[in-house]
Amino acid sequence: MTTLIKHLSLLLVLVFTPLSLANEPLTLLSRANGATDDFLNSDRAFTRLLSRSFATKLQWTNQARLIKRLATNEAVCSYNIIKTAEREKHILFSDVPTSVYEQRKLFALKQTFKDLPLRVSVDSLLKKDFTLGVDSGTSYQTLEPIFSNYRDQIAAISSEDTSSQLPNLITHNRIDMIVDYEINVREALTSEQFKQLESREIAEYPAFINGFFACSKSTVGDKAIQAINRLMKTPSLYSYFQKNLKQTYSAETTSEMLLAYKKEFNTTP
Repeated sequence: MTTLIKHLSLLLVLVFTPLSLANEPLTLLSRANGATDDFLNSDRAFTRLLSRSFATKLQWTNQARLIKRLATNEAVCSYNIIKTAEREKHILFSDVPTSVYEQRKLFALKQTFKDLPLRVSVDSLLKKDFTLGVDSGTSYQTLEPIFSNYRDQIAAISSEDTSSQLPNLITHNRIDMIVDYEINVREALTSEQFKQLESREIAEYPAFINGFFACSKSTVGDKAIQAINRLMKTPSLYSYFQKNLKQTYSAETTSEMLLAYKKEFNTTP
């Protein structure tokens, strides 16, 4: 998930922001899965920040287990978590996102998408009996009710390396298409394999997606969320937020992201 990390604007200010010292234990859950994983950069920054207020330890896990633990009474937090109405019943989220990034897309072999428009409805494709691969540990938000209507056509994958498995389901003709981020698909396949695929925007999705800092509904989790919320309202954070988007995306895409961010969260420190 390299792209997500590039958009985590909070990281550049975390290490410079003082917080009061405390000794309450807190576990930061991470999805990093290797020594070279870019999630490690975020892990270090968040651990350093939280350690100023809590006795923080880092623990790696996969996406499915991470979400389950956030919904317990453990003193645990994580970052870049998608907020949904169902998750909010059991998990605390920051007021505004710590990351904004491009949306997931549909990927399939070129012949599968032949003659289809550049933006398509997942519901309409499933009605035509296409099969679809997804990550069982990820929230697909507005697509979830659609998936529930076509359970026999959905292949929900759960493993330590789901991001690599999903694209290979297409190349091995095990499934018609998947919903994923382009960076994941590119990293999982060779350049020759990737050239065999095409992508389509998903009609049921907005243009961009937000990732939030999230904690369990515990006493320590509530304190951690309050600390993050204070930081995210500072002018320096917003400045870095803009800077990182400009470094990652084109001027047009950055402008669209910032406009959507301001409209939805009314946040311009």
